[in-house]
Amino acid sequence: MTTNSHLKNFLDLDSKTMEELLKTADELLEVEHLDEGNTEYLASVLFCLGRYDESIEQFERILPLKSSDGKTMSNIGINYFMKEDYETAIRYFKESLEKNPDNETVLSYKMLSHEFLKEYDDAVECGKRILKNSAKNALVIKRLIDYHFELEDYDKCLDYIDQIEYEDDYKRALILYKSKRYGECIEASGKIKTAESYRLAGKSYHKLGNTAKAVKYLHKSYEKDFNIDALFEIVEIYFEAREYRRAIFFLKKVLIHDDSNIKAYNKIAFAYLESANWHDAIEYAKKALEISKKVPQAYITLAEAHFQLERGYEKANRILDEGICQNPDSAELWAKKGEYNSFEDYFGFRHAYEKALRLSPNDCTHYEEYIYLLLLCEQEEEAKKTYNQMLFYNPLFEKSFEEFKKSMFL
Repeated sequence: MTTNSHLKNFLDLDSKTMEELLKTADELLEVEHLDEGNTEYLASVLFCLGRYDESIEQFERILPLKSSDGKTMSNIGINYFMKEDYETAIRYFKESLEKNPDNETVLSYKMLSHEFLKEYDDAVECGKRILKNSAKNALVIKRLIDYHFELEDYDKCLDYIDQIEYEDDYKRALILYKSKRYGECIEASGKIKTAESYRLAGKSYHKLGNTAKAVKYLHKSYEKDFNIDALFEIVEIYFEAREYRRAIFFLKKVLIHDDSNIKAYNKIAFAYLESANWHDAIEYAKKALEISKKVPQAYITLAEAHFQLERGYEKANRILDEGICQNPDSAELWAKKGEYNSFEDYFGFRHAYEKALRLSPNDCTHYEEYIYLLLLCEQEEEAKKTYNQMLFYNPLFEKSFEEFKKSMFL
């Protein structure tokens, strides 16, 4: 990023010491009527001293006399750039470029201003204008790679990478992964042999459906830097495959590193629940809740495990009530309570689901559950009303009510 050190040669003043610059500024500020040349010089001195507001004031004094060449306009813009007022800087750079559209320095500052504002499309346009006259400018090309990466235009990133000697091998491998060129990503990652590159290779093998190699490389990543994120990625692979025993093995490795990792306890509890191991599900859900009560999924797992053990809703509902007391804004807890109440308490079921939908109106899953249960209760008018509400918040939903109803009972 640009700092003061990048600007030392911007003005021919870097041979002077700070004391000399201060003395010059003081002397010139005492002069009542400075001519144009000395005013410009004073503005430049104040800029070098980091006194940007005073520098802007002096440049603006001569702006009516110097506006035709755009230089004073750009100098004011650079002052605003240094003040991190990028929007104002851009306005001055635009006016300067109207006078001199190919000025590489001004285009560079404008490009950086857009970058800091995360206006990557505009930054790209500036970079392309620079390349028209400086086609092999590697610094600009590297930034264009970064901008296109932020814009998720990965093919364009690769086009620019091919134009220069690109030294960031990991970024290149990451771009290949994002471009879904998984085989090439694996090949590129293999040349780096870092924890990050092994993770990319593992994720690529997973995308290609090779679970064994995916786990192998993710574990190699973990062995490089002991980052438990790699272990969690292995866990997700095994969760997808419903291989919960193996997932639990790696989650317990996480707990060796961090015995208070709520995410690990929560996932172990869920894995035991999915494996119909109710007692262990209860044990690990309780451990998660001992660490924090703000874990809605742990309450849901605990309630479901007790329900499966006791085949009754009383204790499960008490657990959910406790969870709602601790997490009143959890749509998941309210929806689960609605599901349990649907068998015994119609009004409680309606109240719980409607609360869940108010908390999370864009979550189609809760709507689908609620509509299904309303239909089971032979409340078709209410089901249709809820369906229309779902469409209001989720206009991209494609099925008609009749199609939706039919699909639910296939």
